[in-house]
Amino acid sequence: MINSKLPALVIEQMRTCVLFMDLTQAQLDRVVAQSHLVKLEQGEFLFKQGQKMEHFFMLSSGQMKLTRLAIDGTEKVIDIVQPGATFAEAVMFMGGAGFPVNAEVVAAAGVAAIKTTPYLEALSQSTQACFSLMARMSERLHWQVNEIDRLTLHNATFRVVAYLLDQARNTAENPSQLELRTPKQVIASRLSITPETLSRTLRRLVNEGLIDVRDNHIELKDSPKLRLFLEEQAGQSSPSLGPCRVAGH
Repeated sequence: MINSKLPALVIEQMRTCVLFMDLTQAQLDRVVAQSHLVKLEQGEFLFKQGQKMEHFFMLSSGQMKLTRLAIDGTEKVIDIVQPGATFAEAVMFMGGAGFPVNAEVVAAAGVAAIKTTPYLEALSQSTQACFSLMARMSERLHWQVNEIDRLTLHNATFRVVAYLLDQARNTAENPSQLELRTPKQVIASRLSITPETLSRTLRRLVNEGLIDVRDNHIELKDSPKLRLFLEEQAGQSSPSLGPCRVAGH
């Protein structure tokens, strides 16, 4: 783990982030002055569950997974954080509570650690910044409700298809060509399925002619049909994907 001052590129990322874009230049300068960049390698922890909070974070580069341990000791991936996203900001308002999850590096990462005190001071001076934070919290809550729906009401194929289409929406150049930079066992945990179920589901989609898989590269060959499948399954208890009948896992 290496700590350093925030470089100009990271500060520019902060300017476009919803949590900071409504701060005045003076307020942002004060936040930046008490923030630092943390560089971590794959497998290192940024923080662990229960650890006292002094900062929240914005991922500048790399990839981070947020996890919790089940009673039986197995790891459950709660979220996979991508560059430009903030995380742990809600903990600021939990009365000194520790982090509810672990944050572990999936791919070598640069993380902006933002000290909570100057940011909270800026919020107290800016109504618009407060509204931006509330919008971010509402967005996260809506996302979490949708995730609960996906993980409790739908089968493995629905989860995998939804994940692939989500990745496609976040691919700027060619949304039909995906490069999975997250290890498949991490993706499986994120979707609450086993790695074996993930592999079987991908093979089934390949056999249906809907995707093509080459190592970590996935081509979505029929995105409209994949989206139609999600719409149909959301309204039916046991839908089919063309001739493919899928057991729920």
